[in-house]
Amino acid sequence: EVLRSLRFNSDDTAYLNRTPSTASNVDTWTWSGWVKRSKLGQHTDMFSGVQNGQNATIIQFDNNDQLDFENFVGNSSQGRKITNMRFRDVSAWYHIVVAYDSTNSTADDRVKLYVNGSQITSFSTSENPSSGQDTIINSANPHYVGSDKGFNNHYFDGYLANVQFIDGSQLAASSFGEYDDNNVWQPKTYSGSYGTNGFYLKFADNSSDAALG
Repeated sequence: EVLRSLRFNSDDTAYLNRTPSTASNVDTWTWSGWVKRSKLGQHTDMFSGVQNGQNATIIQFDNNDQLDFENFVGNSSQGRKITNMRFRDVSAWYHIVVAYDSTNSTADDRVKLYVNGSQITSFSTSENPSSGQDTIINSANPHYVGSDKGFNNHYFDGYLANVQFIDGSQLAASSFGEYDDNNVWQPKTYSGSYGTNGFYLKFADNSSDAALG
């Protein structure tokens, strides 16, 4: 049972941030989160790793309300997936999973996107990363929940819940959710390893800003 979410107001430039003390697996990782949008028609970022204005890896909605994974390294695109599907229901919770593994021998499987348990296969932009292509996520650079501060400074507007990051594994949505008896996708307890830089944000302790993270 998910007891609490965290609200992000883009007008307040609200975000969480963390810089890992050491880099870990920049080639293989998974991000999972339950997302409820509040503002449409503009870039809003859920998770990012940012080195500078020329190097960032971002999970976001673009200004067309499409889910957009962007790996921008060396001032050029090194892997990008933008869905044809548009996310415009501000009353809905979406479970979104982005699973990255540039060591995967199948190029189309190096970036996998899932929404409510189903893998997305229809993209308006589909650029596969090259074999072994690093991301900024999981490097020893600042990581942000709710922003890509220092890159484009896009801030998330809405709610995030049950946010998890898995260092070193490319996982399917079934690791984090399951269908109930009414065929509705629901969260479940993740039972695997989080790896060196992995984390699980329950947002259960709201006694201070620091405790939320």
